[in-house]
Formats: sequence, structure tokens, C-alpha cells
Amino acid sequence: MINNIIFTRDVPDALREKLAVFDSEDIFVLMDEHSREFCATCFDFLTLPEKHWITLPAGESHKSLDSVATIWRVLSEQGARRKSVLVNIGGGVITDLGGFAASCFKRGMHCLNIPTTLLAQVDASVGGKTGFDFMGLKNEIGTFSIPDGVIIDNRFLATLPKRQLLSGLAEMLKHALLADEEHLAEIMQADLDEVSGEEFFHLIRRSVAIKAAIVQSDPKEKGLRKALNFGHTVGHAIESVAIAKGMEIYHGDAVAYGMIAELYLSVRKMQFDERHYEAIRKFIRERYPIYVPVAVPDKLYELMLHDKKNERTGVNFTLLRRPGEFEIDNYCGREEIVEALKQI
Repeated sequence: MINNIIFTRDVPDALREKLAVFDSEDIFVLMDEHSREFCATCFDFLTLPEKHWITLPAGESHKSLDSVATIWRVLSEQGARRKSVLVNIGGGVITDLGGFAASCFKRGMHCLNIPTTLLAQVDASVGGKTGFDFMGLKNEIGTFSIPDGVIIDNRFLATLPKRQLLSGLAEMLKHALLADEEHLAEIMQADLDEVSGEEFFHLIRRSVAIKAAIVQSDPKEKGLRKALNFGHTVGHAIESVAIAKGMEIYHGDAVAYGMIAELYLSVRKMQFDERHYEAIRKFIRERYPIYVPVAVPDKLYELMLHDKKNERTGVNFTLLRRPGEFEIDNYCGREEIVEALKQI
């Protein structure tokens, strides 16, 4: 899978090479309104019919079946074929939606991702998970479908607001916790004022490599890949409630809160070093918005019971003994989870 990921300072050149095997009538581009405004210049070398550009409204609230249907409708009306390609340029919502739509259309068409946010570059666009939110549940419907290629250029990040950068940093922190102490220290010292520079590009490469190695060993989440859900079991429950209530919360915020809770469980059940836990908790609290409870703990617990990893009674977590040493399939009960939620 790592061979499909291109790190570049020349997106048009990389894209030109990837699209050389497709006829122009077989190329379709998916963006949201923001990426259409700021990133469409990547396609200046292409002459595409206007109807081959699919533009969706921006935001998690549009990560829905209606948006998928919009993509399919355009593809069908414009004569897209199985050998056509859908190029997804934008954040994680776009790469998730586009990846899902491509994986199902004609039972699978080609797909390229050009992630333009830090979250999408280190997480959403790589690994082959696609999907959309359904009935108030985060990523309830989806597929595993590895894109033909992912083109990453960290210069897209230069104009992003700090909140969006922090959203991606949460996933990098998660990868570092799964990797080793040295990389964890690098991430905790990362300079978000220099995200478009070479040093930060190195951190992105390292973060992507950690995820890619895990995905390659377990592409369909039968075992080891469950580790990548660290922080997400609690985080997705928080995010699902926030979306349903129309509250502003970034994915990375929710994952950061989730990591506090799940590291607390790691302290209690895996003897994760408590001083180390407190240092990471302090790091998160100093950078991310103060957590405002979105629901009572019992409501969040009920949502966690819907988690796709659960195979028996209780909620399935990946827990850490120390950075770089983790165990999947740890089931926790209601009282343990409620206590962990109090730590956020």
C-alpha cells in the first residue's frame, strides 16, 4: 500500500503522471466548495467538461447518503465507466465519500486521493477505509477500498486555521503512541507554525508510514489494525452526539478527548505509566478546546456499544502498556468507561 503514496512538492506533475493512462472523458473530479476555490489550479493542465467537476457543500454534516447519491448521479449521467477515475481533492469528508462512491460505482472504478488537510494527509486518505455517517452514527456505512494513489503535499497546509491543524495532530499523536517513545517526543514538540516546511513534512511521512505498515499487515481490520482505533471508540461517540446536536467539534478534538479516556483505562488495566499519562493529558488540555460534555456518560456508553469492533458484551478497546506496546481486544464494562469519561 505504501507504494501508492506519493510525497511531492509538485502535485500537478504527479497528477499528470497518474492520469496519463486515462482518456479525458474518463476523468472526474470531486471537491467540496472550499477545495474547489483554493485547489482547482492543480488541474489547470486538464481540459475537462464542466459536468465532470462534482462539487459538494463542505462539512461533516454533508458526509451522508445524499452526498454519495449526488456523486453517483453525476457519474451515471456523464457516462462514467469502470475504467474511469474519480479524483478526490479535499479533506477527509471528501476522500471518504469519494472513495466509497468509487468503490461501489460499476462495482468499483478507479480512485485517486489528493488530501488537502493535515487530518486527511495522515489518516483519512490513506488506509482504504471509506464511508459516510448514517442514523447519527459515525462512518456507519462503508467499505475497505485502497485508492490507486494518494498524492501528499504539505504546502496545502499553509493556509489552514490552527484548529484544523490540531485536528490532524491528534491522529499523529495517536500514531506516535502506537510507534515508540522517540516519535512521540517529536510530535509533542512539533511546530504548527511551520507545517509547510521540510521538517514537518518528515513528521507527516513518518506518521503515514506507521499507519501504512499496520494497514498492510491487516487491511480489513481482523486483528492488528484495530490498534488504529485507539482514541476513536470514545472519540466517535462524542463526535456522533455533537454532530446530531449541531455542535462545533472537530474530529481531532474528539479523538484527543478519547485518547485521554483510553489512556486512563490503560493506566488502570495495563499499568501505563501514570506520570506519562498526566504529561500527555496536559499536552492535550493545553492545546485543544476545553471539553464540554455533549451527553451524559450513559448515552456515550450506549453509542460505544454500536462500535464495529465489538464482538461480545462490553466495549472493545485497544490499550497501551507503554508507547509502542499495545494490546487489542480489551473489553471494558460500563463502570470503567464512565470513570474514564470523567477524566476528560
